Amino acid sequence: MFTQIENLNRQLRIQDVLEVLLAQSTKLIDIVNANQKEVNRLKEELEQLKVHTDNAIDHNHDKSHLEA
Repeated sequence: MFTQIENLNRQLRIQDVLEVLLAQSTKLIDIVNANQKEVNRLKEELEQLKVHTDNAIDHNHDKSHLEA
């Protein structure tokens, strides 16, 4: 059986661990949010590049039948 002081010490240790875990969890959430923003930005950039490439291909295709 824990003495009162042992019990209080255990409570303090548990509280310290909880604070660390919560801080880490918050940091992980921040990392996930930042990563998601970057994923969305890169997807948008990729889509714009694909549209640009598709437009260039269409433009070249349109010109190639004129040269024939």
